[in-house]
Amino acid sequence: MVFAKLNYSNRFEEIHKSLAILLEEHFDRVESGLQGDSWIWVWAANRKVAVDTFSAMTYEVESDKPGRHVEEVIEVLNKKFSVEVYAEPELEAHE
Repeated sequence: MVFAKLNYSNRFEEIHKSLAILLEEHFDRVESGLQGDSWIWVWAANRKVAVDTFSAMTYEVESDKPGRHVEEVIEVLNKKFSVEVYAEPELEAHE
């Protein structure tokens, strides 16, 4: 499920590192990579939240279920980025 998207003017490759560092400053477990697409996996409240560009050319905030874990990641992202939170989560193509 897609819960939000980030709004920014640069190419996603240009903000990958700063985005990953921001999340690493606030969460104990963060994994990331950049190869064709950008992906950052954050574990909050023992649940994975993905911040990636797999389904779009902009970063989206995704998780398998709604909850506080998603809200925590969005709160951190809002500190440095413009985040558009969807009123209702959008399903991904595989869901």
